[in-house]
Amino acid sequence: MRTKTLLLGVAALAFGIYSSQAQNVYSQNVVGYVNVIVPQAPAWACAANPFDLDGVDNITNVLANAPKGTTVELFSPATGFSTIVTRSAINGSWSAAAATTFIPPGVGFMIKCTTAYTNTFVGNVIPNSGGTNSLPLSALTLQLIGSPTPYSGTLTNASDNGANSLNLGATLPKNTQIQTYNNGFTLAATKSAINGTWNANPTLMPGQGFFVKPGSATNWQQTLP
Repeated sequence: MRTKTLLLGVAALAFGIYSSQAQNVYSQNVVGYVNVIVPQAPAWACAANPFDLDGVDNITNVLANAPKGTTVELFSPATGFSTIVTRSAINGSWSAAAATTFIPPGVGFMIKCTTAYTNTFVGNVIPNSGGTNSLPLSALTLQLIGSPTPYSGTLTNASDNGANSLNLGATLPKNTQIQTYNNGFTLAATKSAINGTWNANPTLMPGQGFFVKPGSATNWQQTLP
């Protein structure tokens, strides 16, 4: 069947420009790309891969065109930023952990490059047309994530919640915090523990990583018609 265009948009953020386009295809899958600009070191970008590239999605493949001297850090709720993968500034080879460190859709990470660089994330949109994905989020725990489907959207706008949307604001429970990155993580929005209203309405973009600390365990679900 012919699927619909998922997203076409460009937005400027403090640390770079995100642009994305998902393409019409005559199959069950939707494919597309998202561009994420990483500034020159010492600045970092907080990114997330919104596509399934090859069913593996390790750093070696997803960031295959990253420049020499690139550093990637992943976050663990137990240990913080402890997974560090580097690309040699001399010969461009990745450290051994790159092949076994995975950044599938929904996983956020930090990236720093010796020169300004645009990474193009490409691959299949998850889920397939007509499906629903589910990203489990633990209670009262900081988790570095990104939208596993390349939707942009806000937390409180009705059009950005429900099927065929980012669907984050309504999904997250009361007493949730979201932190976004702009040369450091800052508290971007909090959902009231009393009445469940958000105190701010930031826009989140495909390819953007951010921290979420849910008030209780939940599953972030997104449905692709």
